[in-house]
Amino acid sequence: MNEHEILLEVRGLKVSFHTPRGIVQAVGDASFQVRRGEVTGIVGESGSGKSVSAYAILGLLAGNGKAEAGSAVFRGRDLLPLGEKELRRIRGSEISMIFQDPMTALDPAFTIGKFLTEVLRSHDRTVSRREAWRRSIQMLTAMGIRTPEDVMRCYPEALSGGMCQRVMIAAALLCGPQLLIADEPTTALDVTIQEEILSLLLQLKEKQGMSILFITHDFGVVARLCDRVAVMYGGYIMESGSVEQIFHSAVHPYTQALLRAVPRLEDDGDEPMEALAGDPVDLIHPPQGCVFAPRCPQCSEECLLKRPLTADLGDGHTAACHFVREGGGIHV
Repeated sequence: MNEHEILLEVRGLKVSFHTPRGIVQAVGDASFQVRRGEVTGIVGESGSGKSVSAYAILGLLAGNGKAEAGSAVFRGRDLLPLGEKELRRIRGSEISMIFQDPMTALDPAFTIGKFLTEVLRSHDRTVSRREAWRRSIQMLTAMGIRTPEDVMRCYPEALSGGMCQRVMIAAALLCGPQLLIADEPTTALDVTIQEEILSLLLQLKEKQGMSILFITHDFGVVARLCDRVAVMYGGYIMESGSVEQIFHSAVHPYTQALLRAVPRLEDDGDEPMEALAGDPVDLIHPPQGCVFAPRCPQCSEECLLKRPLTADLGDGHTAACHFVREGGGIHV
């Protein structure tokens, strides 16, 4: 793979939060790539560090949070050391983000038209209000909204959740970003609307040639949308590779456990889904060794005492497990 095919490369990202209970190690070591024109998924259960990684990349961490180590190189430039002023130039214009709950992201005091035109003009003051209005209507039409002029005059409370999410996608794409970060944008939507939003994102990706970093806990969404996927647990990337590699050749016990918990059409419904035993990792007092060791059915003494290195299994497939061999294969 040529260097120019990588749009975003995150290496060794470490993020912590200072709380009254102690320091929360939200991300211990995360490394992943987003290639040009592809959809990369980050999948894992709640609290695994998926969203925190995205917020760290864009400098959107809460005041008590800090990216303590690592890099996030976007188009040859590390974003982590940049100040707020420089990041503001990048956010929205080069990298945009869709949040999980559109109702909390939209200002109830602004009409949709006011919100969209201000988004556009905040990044380019040479755009007149009339031109910003025209382009906003154009983008809402591209979102499949049949009456964009009416929607522009509405306040958020008058719109459904699915419609608000389409507005948020429109806002994210107004300035033609090269990378779209989507933080579980379909979680709060019903299944029908979820499918419409996913189809819309795929169409826009193909039409605009942008890359997408899609954060989710749903392997069904990963199969539907993504080209590549990184599996995250306890602030660490457990396994990464193409969707085919992860679904058909997963080697990490955590990835395998997640896949066994996915309902399948061929199941007759008589057997219960297999749940992962144990409790989520304590991020204030994480294990000394592998963060997944206390819940892992293959756990050994080495797993409890030593963090595993990430093994390269070939063709972009990696896994961080003591039982996985470099170059492929499993230790016996």
